[in-house]
Amino acid sequence: MSAKAKTKKNTTKPTVKSILGEGGVLAKALDRYEHREPQLEMATAVSEALADEKPLIIEAATGTGKTLAYLVPALLSGKRVVVSTGTKALQEQLFHKDIPLLGSCWHKPFNAVLLKGRRNYICKMRVQEMMLNPRFRAASDAHQWGVIREWYAKTETGDRADVPGLPDDYATWADLSVGSEACKGAKCKYYESCFVTQARKQAAEAEIIVVNHHLFFADLALRQQGYAEVIPDYDAVIFDEAHHLEEIASNYFGTQVSNWRVNELIQDIKHALSEEDISDDDLEARLKTLNQRGTSFFTLLAFGLYEGRYPIGEVLSGPQASRIDDSRGQFAVALTELERELKRFATKIEMTERLVERTSQLKFDLDELIEASDERYTYFMEVRDRGVFLNAAPIDLGELFQTKLYAEEKTLVFTSATLSTGGTFAYFKRRMGMVPVSKNDEKTKALDVREIKLDAIFDYENQCLVYVPNRLPAPNSPKFVDGVVQIVEYLVGITQGRAFVLFTSWANMRAVHEELAERLDFTVLKQGDMPKRELIAAFKKDKNSVLFATSSFWEGVDVEGDALQLVIIDKLPFASPSDPLVRARMDLLEARGGNSFFDYSVPGAALMLKQGFGRLIRSQNDTGVVAILDSRIATKRYGDHFLDSLPPAPVVWRAPAVKQWWYDKFGKPDDA
Repeated sequence: MSAKAKTKKNTTKPTVKSILGEGGVLAKALDRYEHREPQLEMATAVSEALADEKPLIIEAATGTGKTLAYLVPALLSGKRVVVSTGTKALQEQLFHKDIPLLGSCWHKPFNAVLLKGRRNYICKMRVQEMMLNPRFRAASDAHQWGVIREWYAKTETGDRADVPGLPDDYATWADLSVGSEACKGAKCKYYESCFVTQARKQAAEAEIIVVNHHLFFADLALRQQGYAEVIPDYDAVIFDEAHHLEEIASNYFGTQVSNWRVNELIQDIKHALSEEDISDDDLEARLKTLNQRGTSFFTLLAFGLYEGRYPIGEVLSGPQASRIDDSRGQFAVALTELERELKRFATKIEMTERLVERTSQLKFDLDELIEASDERYTYFMEVRDRGVFLNAAPIDLGELFQTKLYAEEKTLVFTSATLSTGGTFAYFKRRMGMVPVSKNDEKTKALDVREIKLDAIFDYENQCLVYVPNRLPAPNSPKFVDGVVQIVEYLVGITQGRAFVLFTSWANMRAVHEELAERLDFTVLKQGDMPKRELIAAFKKDKNSVLFATSSFWEGVDVEGDALQLVIIDKLPFASPSDPLVRARMDLLEARGGNSFFDYSVPGAALMLKQGFGRLIRSQNDTGVVAILDSRIATKRYGDHFLDSLPPAPVVWRAPAVKQWWYDKFGKPDDA
C-alpha cells in the first residue's frame, strides 16, 4: 500500500523548525496544531542522527508527538527510511493518519508504503480456488464470504485490515492467504499482479517504508540465512515502541515446533494435491497417520498443564516420560514416511521439493529441540490458545543485535515513551547489547550511541495523583487479595467507577472480580468475557464502568477524557523467575558478574509499570489517580527506583488523602 503527497510550491529549503516550529508549516496548515518544544527537540535530534549516521535512543513522553518528530526529519533526509512499529495498530495509525496529514502540507510529493507479512494479504490463486469450491473452517465463516468477495473485487491493496468487519479470529483467512513456504513465487500465474509483489515493488521506490517489528526481524533473519529479503535495501531504521524489540527478536532467532506448524504442513500438502487434482490413497494415509501421531504427541506433552511456559527437560522427564518418548518416536517415523512418500510426486506436484524440505526440517527441528544441547539457547514448552509450542530461544539477544543489526552500520533510532528506568537508559542498553552487562562481560563492545530523555508534556503535578497503600499486606500474604478487594471498592466508590483495575495474573483478577462483581454499583467488565475491542467500546460507552483486565491492557489502550480517571494496579509486575527464558537470562547475568534482581528484574518491572501508569493521562485534559497496591514500594529499598521511573506526580500513602485530593479537584458529592 502506498501514499503520495500533494505538490506544494515552495522555493525555500525546509527545515524541521520551519515545519514543526512555532508559526511553521504545520501550524499554518492545521487549525488545532500545537507547537511543542520537546517535539522540535526530538525532530532535531533525529535529523542529526540521520545526517551523522549515528545511533540514537530517545524517550518521548506521551503527548510529545513523536510520530511527526521522526517522520519530518526522515523525509527531509532524502534517505530511504524504514519505520518499524511495535504493533499493527500503530502501523495502521501511522500510515492512514499521520502520513496523510503530513502529506497534505508537504512541499513536494513523496512516496510512503505500508508493508506487512504476506499472511496479511489475500492470495489471488487461493481466492479463485475458493470461488470454485467454497470451504470454510467454521460454519460462521461463511457469513463473511460475500463481504470478502465484494471487497476483493475493488481492493487495490489486498490487505485483510481493509475488509469491513472481518473478525481478528476469522479462521478461513488461513485458506485465502499463503505463507512464504507454500507460495509459488515467480512460477505463479498471478505473480506480477500479486498484492505482495506489488507492495514490495512500491516499497523499492518509497522514501518511507512502514513495517512492524515482527516483519523487520523476519526480514533480518532471512537476510542472515541468505534468502531474498522482504524489505528492500534502506539507509536507516526508526524503531517506534522500541521497548518491544528484545521480546519480538527472540521469536525470529530461535526454533519452534508446534501442533499449528504440523497442521499447516498437512493442509498445504492437501492443497497441493487438490490443486493438481491428484487423489492418492497412500499419501492420504500418510497424512492421516501424521495428524494422529502429531496430535497424540502434543496432547501428551500438555497433559495436565495450564497455559504457561515449562522447561522442556522437566516435561520430558515427568510422569508421562515413557509415553511421551514412545509417542515422539512414532511421530518422527510418521514424518520420515511422509517425506519418502512425497518424493514419489516430484514430477506431478510443482511444490514437491519444498514440501519435502519442510517435512525434513520439521523432523530435524524436533530432534534439536528434544536434544536441547546448545548452551546459547533455553528450551521450553509453551501452552497457549489451544497451541502447544516447543521453543529454543536465544538467551543473549545482545550478542545477536551486535552481529546482525549494529554490524550493518545503518542509522538506527530507538524511541518509545518507556525506555528509561530510574532516570537512565542503562537497562535498555544492556538488554539491547549496546553496553557490557557487567565488568566481567568481555564479549560485548560498547556502542557509541546518543541518549536523550525529553521533558514530560503533561502537567503531572496537577493532573495526577499516585497512591501507594503502605499498610497493605505484601503480595505474598494470604491476606493480600482481601486487602485489594477492600481498597478497590473504596476507590471506585470515590471516582464513581471510571476505572481500569489491572492485574499481573489471571488468578488475582478472577479472585478480586468474584468478590466485587455483585457488590459494585457500576457496570463491571472483565477481560475474557468479550473481545478486547468490544470491551473498550463498552467501557467508553458507560462512563461509570469498571474494567478488570490483565497484562494485554497495560499498553496500547487509549481512553481519553473522564471515562477513565482511575487506574488501579494490583502489584509490581515482576517477570516470573519460574519462566524458563526469564530464569535463563537471570542466570546468565549472574554468571557474568551482574545482579539479576537489580539489573534485570527491577528495571524490567519498572518499565512495565510505566506502561500501566500511562493508561491514565493521554491528553492535557485528563485528570485522575493511579493506585499501585504494592506496599513493597514503601518498605523495600528498591521502591524508590519505581517511583523515580514514573512521571513526576505527587504520591500519597493513605486512602483518605486520595478522597481529599479528589474532592478538591471535582467537589464533594451531596451524599458524601
